[in-house]
Parts: sequence; structure tokens; C-alpha cells
Amino acid sequence: MYESLKYIWICLSVFTVCALIAFLPFDRWQKSYLDEYHRLKYEPQRRIEATYKYLEDVEDGKISIDDGVNFEAYLDSVTPKRTASAKSSRPVKPYQKPLYVRDKHNPRILHPYRGR
Repeated sequence: MYESLKYIWICLSVFTVCALIAFLPFDRWQKSYLDEYHRLKYEPQRRIEATYKYLEDVEDGKISIDDGVNFEAYLDSVTPKRTASAKSSRPVKPYQKPLYVRDKHNPRILHPYRGR
């Protein structure tokens, strides 16, 4: 009897911990995490594309290799790295007036704002 209660409490505590982990707000970090993951994943392809572009520019005569090959500086200039903290160019304006007003007796009811 006591053994079965012990196993029930263990299972209950494990499920409780799993439920608490499930409620963590991962959506806040997910976008930046996925952006960084994809950036690291496609880094070899980015270097290959920059190499082909560099070779095309050398063959066309746009770049001189008399001083030596300086591919690393060319890699940064051809494909700049993205930053996760890109800001919008337009400023966000707050609302001049509210669109809806809550009912004072029932907060679940919204009424359109009529400019009282």
C-alpha cells in the first residue's frame, strides 16, 4: 500500500515538473535562437558564394591580386552579417485615442470608443 502511494507521488511530481517546464515562455527567445541557428547552419554556403563572387571579380579585373589574396575582407564586404537587434526605420506612434472601452460593470465587454 505504501509502495503504491510512493510511486503515485513520484509520478505526480514528475508530471508537475514537466508541466512547469511546458509553461516556460520559450516564444520570447525562439525567433532569435532560430535566426542564429540558421546563420550558423548556412555559414559554409555563405563562404562558398562569397568565394565564387570573389573569383568572378578577379577574372573580370575588378580586383587586383598583385598584393596577395585578401578573401576575408571581401567576405565581410560582399555578405554582411545580420544582427538580431535590427530596429524599424519608422517610429511607432501610440494611439491618439482608444479604439474600445471596457464596460465598467463587466470587464469582458468592449464598447467602441465614441469620444466622450
